[in-house]
Amino acid sequence: MEYLTGIDGSQVDSIWWCWGEMNYAPYPSKILPANLQYQKWLQQGKDPLPIVIESSKKKGIEAFYSFRINDSGLGGAGTVLPSEGWIKWSMIEKNPHWGQPSPFWPSPFYHYNFAVPEVREYKLAIIREVVENYDFDGIEIDWRCGYGCLPFYHKWENREHLTEFMHSVREMLQERARKRGRPFLLAVRIPENIEGCHYDGIHVERWVEENLVDILVLGCKNFDVDLDAFKRLTAGTHIKLYPSMDDHHRASGYEQPSIELYRGVASTFIQQGADGIYAFNWYPVPIILDSRANPEQEQLRRTALCEMGSTETLKFKDKIFVTGRRGGGGWPETAEYFYKNTCAFAQLPKELSNNQSEEAYIFLRIGDDIDTSADKIEQISLRILLSDVTAIDLPWEKRISKPVCIARLSSRDFNEPPTIDLISQLRIRINGVILEQPIINDGWIIYPIKAVLLAQGSNVIAFRLNDRNPLEKGRVTIEKLELDVRYTN
Repeated sequence: MEYLTGIDGSQVDSIWWCWGEMNYAPYPSKILPANLQYQKWLQQGKDPLPIVIESSKKKGIEAFYSFRINDSGLGGAGTVLPSEGWIKWSMIEKNPHWGQPSPFWPSPFYHYNFAVPEVREYKLAIIREVVENYDFDGIEIDWRCGYGCLPFYHKWENREHLTEFMHSVREMLQERARKRGRPFLLAVRIPENIEGCHYDGIHVERWVEENLVDILVLGCKNFDVDLDAFKRLTAGTHIKLYPSMDDHHRASGYEQPSIELYRGVASTFIQQGADGIYAFNWYPVPIILDSRANPEQEQLRRTALCEMGSTETLKFKDKIFVTGRRGGGGWPETAEYFYKNTCAFAQLPKELSNNQSEEAYIFLRIGDDIDTSADKIEQISLRILLSDVTAIDLPWEKRISKPVCIARLSSRDFNEPPTIDLISQLRIRINGVILEQPIINDGWIIYPIKAVLLAQGSNVIAFRLNDRNPLEKGRVTIEKLELDVRYTN
């Protein structure tokens, strides 16, 4: 807590505590076993939950209990199967019909099926035990975790089971709130767009209409959140909207984000009307032994936690605005079995037509009012990374660069650099205005931009290829698109 709230200028006002995968307990439980790490505490009569609640009250911040409602269970208190190296949840071992196998992790990797009534009763009992015994300000049900809470290929037609479960949780929290004399808030973490919710069997319109939630946490690692649609859905209600950033399962192509990127995403969320920002997996100590735990990245996180929550602390600071890519963070790029975590509806990568009578359109949202701040801006650059598979056999001297890293853990980690000739074929417009010739820097195509060309909110960038053989089988692909804004101070 000191890491998150003790920084001078910290804007953290709520901590949502998540212990494990909801298959073991860090508290004395009659339902779940205790994880080995907590057993020594419990044997000494030390329960961490009252400690964090009391500490939160002293600091004047909210404390939520976050339930990963159906996660993988890795590292949990199930039965270890040495031959596979995985852990199978003990309740599914006892009740095989409660679960369904993972679509791409090897057996016996299972998840609970909420279409089974006993599963809903079991999960509700776990939540009830915490709610009745601990004085949290609220709970979060994280529907983002896990591969699927309903049968694959049949989620939307089984949506009533998740809605029924949400009714049960809400009624339980309302009863607890009446007894203690103050609200017990309910947050849910769902996909970043309404279509993704439908894909995963989440009938978010009914949840809003029937007053089943207080906070909607939107998405995972995504930069493009359909806040406009959620604002229309929740208009006239008390429901708050918190778009999410994930600092562990990071967005495709941004595995080592800069402070400018964090600012750009936060500025865009706030401009769209977000009520708060949900910083997920922002580890309070360097517990992971890779590049995300280096001192520079730690300091970057701490700086971001002091800036992202307010337009005032973001004002006139350098930012990068980006368009999201599919996949990333080790998750699939398509929504074959589920939508959550995939960013499968993202705009990039996007192929361009070889027919010069056709344009491709990319929408880029900008949080800052750049035009009215032109006197404070030193430089604006539109940065584009392309791939051209037709250049794959050409020598490097005919191409704009050697391969550039696009992303890690993706279907294509490096681009296929286009030919030098392609630059003269490429026509780009921003909000209808044709851009001047670009420069090439380290494989990126970079256009200088005037502030007057940009709008606060959504901007359209149009791509066309001239003088290219329409019968050419290979296509040029837009891999990444960024707007880099540098202020004078």
